[in-house]
This record gives sequence, C-alpha cells and structure tokens, in this order.
Amino acid sequence: MQENDLSMKEIEDLGYYDFMSYLGVPYFHVGGLTSTERLAELCQVNKDSKVLMVGCGTGFSACFVAQRFGCSVVGVDIAEVSIRKAKERAKSLGLGERVEFRMGDAYDLPFEPDTFDVVITEFVAQFLDTNRAFREFVRVLKPGGMVGINEMYMDADIPPSIAEEILEAEHIFGEITQLPFSLPSPEEWKQWLEKAGLSDVQVHKNKISVSLKEFKLVTRTIGGFGEFARLFMSLMIGMARYTISSKTIRNRFRQLSKGKRILMRNRSTSKHVGYVLAVGRKV
Repeated sequence: MQENDLSMKEIEDLGYYDFMSYLGVPYFHVGGLTSTERLAELCQVNKDSKVLMVGCGTGFSACFVAQRFGCSVVGVDIAEVSIRKAKERAKSLGLGERVEFRMGDAYDLPFEPDTFDVVITEFVAQFLDTNRAFREFVRVLKPGGMVGINEMYMDADIPPSIAEEILEAEHIFGEITQLPFSLPSPEEWKQWLEKAGLSDVQVHKNKISVSLKEFKLVTRTIGGFGEFARLFMSLMIGMARYTISSKTIRNRFRQLSKGKRILMRNRSTSKHVGYVLAVGRKV
C-alpha cells in the first residue's frame, strides 16, 4: 500500500515518529541544523569522515552533514516511513553516492566493529537505554573516533514545584511517543558516555532558541525559499486536515502543544531545560 492510500484509521495507528515523517516534518531535535553543524564540528567531521547517524528520521540532518562537510553519511532508523522519506530526500538532492539509509536498531546496529569515524545521534538517546545504546555506538566506532549526541537536559537542582511540572511534560512525551522519556542532567549525560568507554568527554549546555542562522540553514538545505514555503504550507495543510478529521490526532497535537509549552515556553520551567551537545572519543 502506498502512503497516500492510507486510511484515517491506519494514519491514527502510526507511531508518533512515523506519523510526523508521513506529514513531512524534516527533523525533531531541538537546536535544529545550527546544533547539527556545531555537533559535527565538535566531532571533527571532515570530507574524509565516514559518519553514522543513529535515529536519522527523514534524513534531513544526514543530508545536511553530507552537504556541509563533504563526508559520507549512513543513516539508520527503526521507522520504515522515515527511511523511505530519507531515501527520497537524498535522491532529490543528488546525494546518492555519499548518503545511504537503511533500517536499523540502535541496540543492534547492522555494521562490523570499527566501521565509522563518527557516530551521531540527535534527540534519540533520550528514549533509549543509554548503557546498551552507547556501548553499541562505541562498538562500530574506529579507535580514535568520536561519538556525538544532541539531547535535552534538565538542571540537577531545581525547586520541587518546577520539577513536578517538568515531570508532567515528561509523561506527556512518553505517552505520545509510547517510549520512555526523561530529562537527565548534563552531569548524567557525561557519566553515561564515560561509562560506555569514551574519553575526553565534553558536555556543552545550550538553551533552546530560534535564530536567523537556523532559518538560512534550513532554507538552503531544503533547496531555497520556494521549497521552504512549499514544505511549510504542506505541513500546515496536513496538520489542519488531520486535526479536523480525527479526534485521536487532535488530542495528540493538543498534548504535544502542552508538553512543548512546559519545556520550551513557560519562563519558570524552560529556564531549567535545554539541550546538550556532548562528545567523547573512543580510546
């Protein structure tokens, strides 16, 4: 069955990320392509690097990294819809020789040991057993290679009332995605990377914001302002259509908006939340 032939019931039954990929959402991680570029720089990506992106989604970041740094990129994701969209994106951008996408599980990556120079994940480890996932990242990494993550965090010491509000948002995102979701502290992210056997671990805290640079990066990566406008309109029309037609999807968007408001827009809670760009080297 083709995507456009899906019934409303089949669309409602899609997992959260499959549904967002179906809509055409280009990426899910906070910080956007600005953070992707900075993370790749911290991982010392260059034209000779072989990069693995775990949880690549629809391939937006993977294609951007290949274009920006001239490297080869392999993206893996457990969601079939995302991989199909990612392959379409790479083909449309003429990146077929440098970008590859395939189905893959973060706990059991389909690669031999010591394959990649860099392993990157964005807003994925948040939902994983980090002990299992990070050790698997290290397994496929060449000696001297880098692991880089872009994940959300919550400050370690915050007032109980604020922690309770953030806990509500964690529950919301867990219910929407049907995946375990919590916000570790920057210190916990550092400890988990070190526990996986990485050295020289650096953790950079960032606050969530939108910049003119991000708009320029997204527009250029999509293919110009015309393509950006087309994608934006397609997303708005799709969201409006399914919100009107489906109570299930309407409730999903309502809850998503509430969770985002707590973590990103409420002044009292958002000041204790952000994202980390963290890197470590395989000995």
